[in-house]
Amino acid sequence: DLSFIQRADKKYEATVEVTLLYMKDSIVFNHFKYLLFSEAIDDTASINFNLTDLKRINLPKGDYTIELYLKDENETTSTNYLWEGVTVDYNIDSLMISDIELVESYKLSDESNVFTKRGYEILPLAVEYFPTAMSSLNFYSEIYHADKLISDENYVITVFIHETTSQSPYRDLVVYSKQKPSHTSVIFSSFDLSKLPTGSYFITLEVRTRKNELLGSRSLFFYRSNTLLTFNPSQLDSINVENIFSSTLASDSLNFWMQSLYPIASNEEKNYIEYFEKTKSETGMRAFIYKFWKDRNPTDPLNEWMAYKNSVMYAEENFKTPNRHGFETDMGRVYLQYGPPSDALSEKHEPGAYPYQIWHYYFIKPNQTNVRFVFYNPDLVIGDYKLIHSDALGEIRNPRWQYLIYDAVNKHGSRDSDVTKFPDHFGSRVDDYFKE
Repeated sequence: DLSFIQRADKKYEATVEVTLLYMKDSIVFNHFKYLLFSEAIDDTASINFNLTDLKRINLPKGDYTIELYLKDENETTSTNYLWEGVTVDYNIDSLMISDIELVESYKLSDESNVFTKRGYEILPLAVEYFPTAMSSLNFYSEIYHADKLISDENYVITVFIHETTSQSPYRDLVVYSKQKPSHTSVIFSSFDLSKLPTGSYFITLEVRTRKNELLGSRSLFFYRSNTLLTFNPSQLDSINVENIFSSTLASDSLNFWMQSLYPIASNEEKNYIEYFEKTKSETGMRAFIYKFWKDRNPTDPLNEWMAYKNSVMYAEENFKTPNRHGFETDMGRVYLQYGPPSDALSEKHEPGAYPYQIWHYYFIKPNQTNVRFVFYNPDLVIGDYKLIHSDALGEIRNPRWQYLIYDAVNKHGSRDSDVTKFPDHFGSRVDDYFKE
């Protein structure tokens, strides 16, 4: 929360010192430092606005770290710090898609400022979170150089919302449009979120030819909270459980297999799992397990179930701890949700470091490449590796993850919250492993 100070004219105002660094190879490539002022208000009892600012900067190709420091000028509290890794890579001879920008509000405007585009003043939404009161998701994106890849025929743009465990549009939350090839095309639309349940989602934009060939895509993670939708387990009552594959599961293992579905379940399916965890209804659990796999493969749900069952057993054998099943651990959840990693590095004896593993995925859905997950084991004996950092969409990000791994050393060293890279010490290899 910001502190508002009364000015000479009796109005109240907040002030934030903003420091923005663009780092390349540990060197400051560019930077901004300035004061950001709130609007002046008469009363601080009900503040209902955000401080919004926007900076645009041209960056050459390369890998950058963007560091943001925010300090309340009216308080003596410590500086807030945010960090993000960014890769700038573009080809003027190929189709490119901008990041998807969430929009808080927009209006027609003849003015020219940092918020205006294509005749609109567009205020960006600062966080990827939509509470119940926000029933609309507005978004903006641009497509470049389509005219260099596509002839005179129109191409197809599809934008849809989907759950993190699925690539299919959630119900009718999909928008189609046709565009003529041009140097720059604008995508500016919205989705009604009133019937979207609580949970984690992606909004994905795809560009395809008329022959359905994928030319490019972009995705953005967001979270929806919706307290207005109710849960109805009676939808399973019509399923006859006598002649389905789940009828052969032992009664004392039903809850285990139900819970094992949680890492890949949709938000609505998680409600069922939590419901049957309480009610222990065998008929309901058998019906749900059957429906779960029937929804994913209508022609052969048994085959889908058996493949996943084998993965669950692998997680149980390799990631189980004395008090948690394999699918309940961070490693087990990641393994079941994303599959086995393309590469994995396990380090148990590095001087001064807790045991850690770095999993590398060449590709994961939706359309993410070169993704890594970092786990560490601070308990040493139990073997329960905790996920502390990942660059995958929707996963935990911690710019100080190296400090957790080297906590034994760090207890006698720096605790500066602004430092993100742990100082080199004998035997330290984690930074090299992460970048390989």
